[in-house]
Amino acid sequence: MEHTSRAQIWAKLSEVEVRDYCTEAEETEDGVVLLYLPWMRAHALMMDNFPEYRWEFSEDPTGREVHYFDDGTAEVRCRMTVEGHTNITYLPVHRKGKAITNPNSMQINSAKQRARVKALGEFGLGHSMWLESVATPAYRDDEVKSEQLSDKDQVNELWAVTVPLLKEATTQEAGLKIYKRFTRGLENSGLVDTVPKRWQAVCKKQGWNTK
Repeated sequence: MEHTSRAQIWAKLSEVEVRDYCTEAEETEDGVVLLYLPWMRAHALMMDNFPEYRWEFSEDPTGREVHYFDDGTAEVRCRMTVEGHTNITYLPVHRKGKAITNPNSMQINSAKQRARVKALGEFGLGHSMWLESVATPAYRDDEVKSEQLSDKDQVNELWAVTVPLLKEATTQEAGLKIYKRFTRGLENSGLVDTVPKRWQAVCKKQGWNTK
């Protein structure tokens, strides 16, 4: 099997144009606007390029996916693997560039999703946006198109990425592996699929036995 090098991964992901997808923004206290690639869009782009990529968040000694410091601030740590190459990315739980003391669950979850996108940037996806963010001038909130997806919409978007892969599966075993990637993606993102018997519907459409 041909080995994919870090340089090849970087070259491939660096060619993906993400600017039009950067619909989230945060202004720092210094007036600098940081443009963000939404995590679900980043995931969809990775599924198009390296669908076997993996990530997880490291746990503290108590099993929490967040690490606290003595002053009450915290950081998240994302371990990501692409084609056998692993990076560990660190990101403080912050708002407007300042660390949050005693962050709540929503703030921690937001930091985790931003850490995922940062980790992808370290592999090449959208890295130019991180380089340019320092020099990005501030502008009004109404100049930024906000992408606020509900949990249901996020699940549907992830499923829309999965369907073409399932259609290409030639065996039930191959299809099940693809479907399990979909369910793992939901679990890693804290999402719940409310569509009943989705896998059974796939099997019926593909002519596979569900028993």
